[in-house]
This record gives sequence, structure tokens and C-alpha cells, in this order.
Amino acid sequence: MRLAIHQLQYMPGLRFFAKMRAADLFICLDDVQYEKREFQNRNRIRTREGWQYLTAPVIVKGKFSQRINETELNPTYDWKTEHFKAIRLNYAHARYLREYLPQLEKLYSGTYARLGKLAAASTELLKNAFGIRTPARFSSEFKLASVSTQRLVDLCAAVGADEYLSGAGAKEYLDEKLFTAAGVKLAWQEFKPVPYPQAFEGFEPDMSALDLLLNCGPDSVKYL
Repeated sequence: MRLAIHQLQYMPGLRFFAKMRAADLFICLDDVQYEKREFQNRNRIRTREGWQYLTAPVIVKGKFSQRINETELNPTYDWKTEHFKAIRLNYAHARYLREYLPQLEKLYSGTYARLGKLAAASTELLKNAFGIRTPARFSSEFKLASVSTQRLVDLCAAVGADEYLSGAGAKEYLDEKLFTAAGVKLAWQEFKPVPYPQAFEGFEPDMSALDLLLNCGPDSVKYL
């Protein structure tokens, strides 16, 4: 059984879902440390000028080691209205905006006290829209104390996986010997983004997967 694991993110990108689609089981790391200025609480959408971030504001002052699923969203900002408005404005001419607008309206009508719940909801929306059937779970379910590579190996053992699919960027820091010792085959994701139609001229890579969905709809899976 092939397992893939990735940090939980708000409106994840294409690599996230390509990895999910290529696995038999996918685990979202939701109980690892929240990192500022990463993609756990933000991602990018296309605009006429190029792109902009959709950033969910979080409370970080005085919280130096909080986990993703513990990180509180800042209730003093009306970010849900801003994000929904930005999507409607910038994708007004996207081919499939109207089709997915009800799901987006439901997402941004929800109540979210913590980042983990928001990120999980946005991931579920995109996963279902892409028709990805890979089961998804959360690392917090397993109550593991290990860290780094050993944590990934322990998650493989917990679900009975004999193969682990990793992003190519992890080659720099994964301890491959730990997988070998555990009898787990290590495979590398070789994802190469292919340009797809966008709402504005030119092509901007590395957008949220929402950009692909609203422009390509049912054909999105061809690009994952």
C-alpha cells in the first residue's frame, strides 16, 4: 500500500493533489508546528496583474510552538468575505466559476475558530471537486510523539504501508536509511506542472489548485 503525507494547507496547490491522487492513502500532517510565511494559511490565485495571496489571518503573538490544528484564526478580520469577494472578482470570466460557486459560498459561510478546520474544509472541497477517491486521514489521529523522518516511518507502520511517496524536495533532508530499516520502499514524486488555460493572458504557475478547478472544471484531472 502506497502512502503519501503532506502538511495540511489552506487551498493547497497542484503538487498536493497530484500526490494525493497517486497514493492509496493520504495523511494530512495537522499536528506539526505552524510555520509563519509558509503555505499553511495562504495560497495564491490569479489576478489581472499576475497573482495575489489569499491569507487566513492567524494569532501568533506569544505562541512559539503551536501546531497547525491548534493555531487560532484572528476573529478581528473579515477575511472570509474578502476571500470570497476576491475569488468572484478575479474569476468572473473563468469558465467554471458558476458551477463551483455554491461550494465556495458554503465554505466561506462556515465557522472556523482554528486554521486546521479551515484548511481541512478547503482541501475537502477541492478533493471532491477533482473526483479524487484516495482516502484522507489526519496525523493527529495516531498520537505519535516521533518527529522528522521517524514520524513518517511510524505513520507508514501505523497504517500498514509498504511504500512511501515523497515530494522530490524532501531528498535534501529525509533519512532514507530509516525507511529501508523499516522495510518501506521510498518513491519520489516527479511532478512537472503543465500550463493550463487561465482567466487572464499568460500563464502563472504555482497557484492554488482552485485556479485550475475554476478554469478547467472536469478536465482538471488531466493536469494532476
